[in-house]
Amino acid sequence: MIEVKDLCKRYDGRAVLDGINASFAPGEVVALVGPSGGGKSTLLRCLNGLEPFDSGSIRVGGDVLEPGALRARGTQVSNIRRRVGFVFQQWHLFAHRTALGNITEAPRYVRGLDAKAAMALGRALLEKVGLSHREGAYPSELSGGEQQRVAIARALAMEPEALLLDEPTSALDPERVGELVELLSRLRDDGLALVTVTHEMRFARELCSRMLVLHGGRILEEGTPAQVLERPRHERTRAFLGLERVVRQEAPGGLEPGTTAVATVFPAATARE
Repeated sequence: MIEVKDLCKRYDGRAVLDGINASFAPGEVVALVGPSGGGKSTLLRCLNGLEPFDSGSIRVGGDVLEPGALRARGTQVSNIRRRVGFVFQQWHLFAHRTALGNITEAPRYVRGLDAKAAMALGRALLEKVGLSHREGAYPSELSGGEQQRVAIARALAMEPEALLLDEPTSALDPERVGELVELLSRLRDDGLALVTVTHEMRFARELCSRMLVLHGGRILEEGTPAQVLERPRHERTRAFLGLERVVRQEAPGGLEPGTTAVATVFPAATARE
């Protein structure tokens, strides 16, 4: 369980995260959505200690991150980074390592596994993500979808309790998104807590059990995908999702001049701003 309490972060006097309270439980998938600049990726990076924050706390089991912890580089930070995996938007694989080598690096040199155990773990994870046949390939020889799967396997090699994914569909062909949903669904069923930043509403609807809408560093609303996408409570959420469009008509034969009517439309599959 990840618990976030009163989390605040400022850049140059501007509140990027402004009193975030949230929790992420094992076996659930939570999507962070909202307009660009709302704090989604910053929150994601704070959750496993990649980004410092100014006040509040993040608890993962018995380990707690508080302001100043990253500068101190204590055991709390190390423990949380082991317990909370991160898959970057651009994957950041080691270019000089094969797919298998990318996965075995951390188990050997961070977890302390011997070479034989690390290789066995790496091969098991490649099988889990459907890439057993590509263990000897280098990142430059892999497709974008394959690189992403290696990055997911690399994160899983630390045996985390939660997995964070930053825009996992952004570089995928539409036909590969379904494969990603299938893989992440299996990880969810294994009991991992999954938290993802996404602009793809169809992806969020299909995979996620809960959605948080962030704007201006705050959580505007949260709920199931059906609640957020079909019955949002906040006007800013409706605007972000494209649920409202402004129709202007002028007399004669319509509304009074300058009158505005709002028509509700079905949610777009992708919401971007």
